[in-house]
Amino acid sequence: MKRITLLGSTALVGAGMMANPAMAADGIKLGLGGFFRTAYMATFDDDSEGELGNERNTDGVFSDAEIYFDGETTLDNGLTAGAHVELEGEQSTDQIDEAYVFFSGGFGEMRAGSQDDALAGSCLLPPGGTANFSAFSPNQWGANNDGLATTGNAAVGGVVGLTSNAACIGVDDNEDAQKLVYITPSFGGFQLALSYTPNGGDETHEEFGGPHIGMPINEDAESRHNFAAYATYTYEGDGWGLSAGGGGSFEGHVEQSNGAPDRDEQKFYQAALNLTFGQFAIGGVFEYYNNLLDQGSFINADGDLIGDHNVDAWVAGGGVAYTLDAWTLGAQYSHQDADDDGGDGVDFTMDRAVLTADYALGPGINLDGEVGYSWIDTSPEAGDNIDDYDALEIGIGTALTF
Repeated sequence: MKRITLLGSTALVGAGMMANPAMAADGIKLGLGGFFRTAYMATFDDDSEGELGNERNTDGVFSDAEIYFDGETTLDNGLTAGAHVELEGEQSTDQIDEAYVFFSGGFGEMRAGSQDDALAGSCLLPPGGTANFSAFSPNQWGANNDGLATTGNAAVGGVVGLTSNAACIGVDDNEDAQKLVYITPSFGGFQLALSYTPNGGDETHEEFGGPHIGMPINEDAESRHNFAAYATYTYEGDGWGLSAGGGGSFEGHVEQSNGAPDRDEQKFYQAALNLTFGQFAIGGVFEYYNNLLDQGSFINADGDLIGDHNVDAWVAGGGVAYTLDAWTLGAQYSHQDADDDGGDGVDFTMDRAVLTADYALGPGINLDGEVGYSWIDTSPEAGDNIDDYDALEIGIGTALTF
């Protein structure tokens, strides 16, 4: 160990002799930021025996908060170095969300650590949503379809799909898996983000309760060597503007799962276009999920035999917004279609429409509200508890940014 330390020290000294060190007037000092979002919601849905809303409460208060620790400094050669850490304020299972270091300059920005991939971190959604409410994957969703459709498991009635009509998702098993991300400078409004994830399920440093030793274990059904790319373009004209984005997220390889043959790698593609005309904004989005689930019969963690499923899915929708002084009024609609070609599954559709309002009380202080309606259909019918489920939700919330 002493010899290794000596060799490492010698190499560092040699490197320092070959180039003059870049200095900064001040070292890195951390600052605080973040958000706190809270909403009161009431949901009126199908709640008889066996229905998705059965034994569910009618209303509730729901909060989401994060504290950001940010620090950076710029060296005299123009290179900026820093770190970003997000502390969760409303959950204990994953106390730290994203955490990464970054270096930026004329070459763009390079990040390393726990963070979204290039698609999930850069993708666009239509206008009309608020900090709490949306027709896509909102911070608050009142309809009781959380136990209905899951990616990776056959749920009630053999239905497999997305629990919300999300349209900004990458392929990583763990969204904030450790990865490398590179973001180019903006060239005439164009910008490109690239990411590489060595292991799609590993987010933390201490995988076995101690310091990092060795490489991550390749778990059953876990992806690795994932890659994502997403390009954006923005243009500001005379009284109007445009923002567009498109890209993909791809699994490199997936481990054999529970004795079944290796499943096909996931490939997700997303595109969006938004336009603004003065105080009015309109836009649309589409994401295609190739091999959302591709799995023959296998035994799950509970020892149950799960049937064949080969699911592709897509989500599409749009939104509009109109801003008048401190008010922003919006509307959004989204549709999900999950097509299960396996022998034991059903096709699944879910639609969602919302009307929203947002009022800016002051800098970083917003009140928002929604009236939303969600409805589900399956083919063939997956039982009365799933098919034709619908829910009306009403919500009012606040979003503080600091």
